[in-house]
Amino acid sequence: MKRLLYSEPSLDDLKGILDYIARDKPIAARDFIGSLIERCHLISENPEMGMRRDDLALDLRLFTHRGFGIYYRNLDAEVLIERVLHPSLDVGRQSFG
Repeated sequence: MKRLLYSEPSLDDLKGILDYIARDKPIAARDFIGSLIERCHLISENPEMGMRRDDLALDLRLFTHRGFGIYYRNLDAEVLIERVLHPSLDVGRQSFG
């Protein structure tokens, strides 16, 4: 398993998701963020499983979890989670690294 790293924007994304869901369902928010983080660990164990998204940024990959896009890079010794985005966002307008 490669070391798992999170970019600052991805941490902001996770906090925003947590805050949004927690407005109505705090326990569900923690559970959902936990499941997203578990999926990130799965990605670090199998970094080639995501779909390539070179159209958005060089060496960027995408794996989805319950509709949310986990955008990451498979680096030499690490997997870097770049962003975690809701499907309604225009990903073409987002920054990746």
